[in-house]
Formats: sequence, C-alpha cells, structure tokens
Amino acid sequence: MSHPSVVDVFPDQPDGYEWIDGEPEFDASRHLQLEAPEESWSLAELGYSETFIERQASPTAMFSPARMLSDEGVTALHETMRLLRPHIRQVPDSHRATGYLRGTVFISRFIRDLCRNEDITAFASDLFGTPLVPHTMVYQQGHMNFAPRHISKPVDGWHYDFVGFDYVLMCHDPATYKGGDFKYFLGTREEGHAIVSRGDTIPDDRVVTPHFPGAGYACFMQGSAVYHCASPLEETAERASLVNAYVSLDVTKPDPTRTFFITPEGPYDWIEKEPETKHRYAEYARHTAWLGREKLSFLLSTLPLDADRDAALNALREAASCIERAIETLEIGPQHFEKMEELRRRQDKDLFGGE
Repeated sequence: MSHPSVVDVFPDQPDGYEWIDGEPEFDASRHLQLEAPEESWSLAELGYSETFIERQASPTAMFSPARMLSDEGVTALHETMRLLRPHIRQVPDSHRATGYLRGTVFISRFIRDLCRNEDITAFASDLFGTPLVPHTMVYQQGHMNFAPRHISKPVDGWHYDFVGFDYVLMCHDPATYKGGDFKYFLGTREEGHAIVSRGDTIPDDRVVTPHFPGAGYACFMQGSAVYHCASPLEETAERASLVNAYVSLDVTKPDPTRTFFITPEGPYDWIEKEPETKHRYAEYARHTAWLGREKLSFLLSTLPLDADRDAALNALREAASCIERAIETLEIGPQHFEKMEELRRRQDKDLFGGE
C-alpha cells in the first residue's frame, strides 16, 4: 500500500502495456534483507555551501552499499529480469546510457511492488532523516540500466539525477565481471560537470568507487547532488542495475525534480519516439499538482490567523512556485538537449544557489 499522499497520483497501467507472465510474486518477508550501511558522506564533505545544504531535505549525500535483497530476493529478481529481457532498449551510442528500460513498473508487478515497498521507503526515510515517498513521476520508478552494445561505452556517463533521492541496486554480483563500476565524484555537481564539459578527465584521487559485496546490495544517495557514473565494462558480461527514485514530503525545501522535453530533431530525436516520453507531460503536471497540494496543505496547517499581509503573500508565493516553474518548463516546450540542460541548471541555481 502506497503512502496516502501519493496513492491517488500513481496512474493505472496505461494503454499499450501488458504485464509479463510467469514472474515471481514479490514477498517482502522473503525477498528483503535490509541492513544498515556502515558509512555515509555529507553534502559538506562534497564541498557544498551552507546555503545549498540548508535548502536540501537532508544534509546527507550518500551511504556506502548495504544489503537490500535476500538471496531468495536476488533469485526472484533474476527471474523477473529474464522475462524483461525482450523489453530492453538499445539506443544510439550518443546517449549517456545506451541499454536501459523505463516504464518497468507498468510491465512487471514484481518491480512495481519492490519499488513501492513501504519497508524500503521507511528504511530510506530513516537513513536520510526526511520522510520519503516513491516518486510521483512513475517513469522514475524502477529504471534499469544494462550493459551497452559496445563495451567501450560507459554503462552510464557522468551525471547527476533529475530527482532528489534514489538508490542504485546491483542486480548482478560485481565480482563476476570486470569494469562497470559505480563511481562518484568527491566534489559538487557543478565542479564535476565543469570538468567533464571541457573534455577533461576527473582526477583519480577525487573519484570514489564504493564496494558492492554482491548482487542485492544498494547504494542510497541524494542523486540530485551526487555527480556519479558507471564505468565501461572491460569484457562482455551481464551487468544490470535498478534505480528507484523518491521525493521528500518536507515541502519547506525546494523540490529538485526536473524533466526533459527534447525537440524531435538532432542527435537525441529518438527520445521523443520512446513510449514513455508521451507520458512525461502528464506525469510532470501530476507531480506538480501533487506537490502544490502538499504545499497548500502545509500552508493551511501552519499559517497563523494573525499572519500579516507579507507573511500571507510569501506563503502563497511559496506554495505556487512549483506550479509556476512547471508552467515555464511546459511553455518553453521541447528544445534541443543543450537548451534543456541550460534551463535545468538555471532553475537549480535559482532554487539552491551555487556551490
């Protein structure tokens, strides 16, 4: 059962999707083995400013990998992945990640129930010290990355996420393949992006490669603030990860959720042809409506009756700000990839400040 504040936001299975047959039924009592991580890294340790940190729902950047699935859970996940294999999409080599699967929660009940499990949600909420719910933009639930066609390509290039919180779950034991390492930059996202954008390589002494002891281990992170990647494989191998996103219920902090609308011309024209892309307008609007509703509920419960004109005006402006930002994004409409990146970074700077 999903959190009451999001249960009415998750859409039913859209037209064009069918559930895969024969997959195992998710059973938290058998498939989960949640164990606390041993280490954590703060946003301050990555070099973020006090202003930036104060505007985040949690001061924690990420945790070391910790066990999430039991051995039986890993076996069930592998069986589900076998059935999902015909749905994997291989996209042009120009993309950051060339083998992937979105809309997974619309075709796999196992993945859907895993991603919306309340035990994992409560576990993540406790780790970060903020109440989380599975992300209301459903295509951000259960995203999967697979080995690319060409091992010279990164499994996933350097980036930071379009969502606040998520986990990276290793579906295969990293000891069974060479390369394909999950890595993160020991610095801010702006600094990491600047290094990569000018064609330089991030120095080895500023790259951390967390150790995943096996399949079923996950790394929980504030993905919108952690600059990270998955390196190329050194040999052909099975390598998959599952990423599930969350959004914080702390509406006093800005929401880092972003989305892309790409023009159907240019090197990224295939994005607009993807089945999930046609849902993004509605999902973005639904997420924004949900967030606006949560902000208005907070206003109703906290604005004192003796609030003066300025306080009332500021409260309304804050509640409406997410809607105004979404309207701006939708009015601009599909743009070339670089233009959408510029918009994203401008909005992020307006909300969170610089480094």
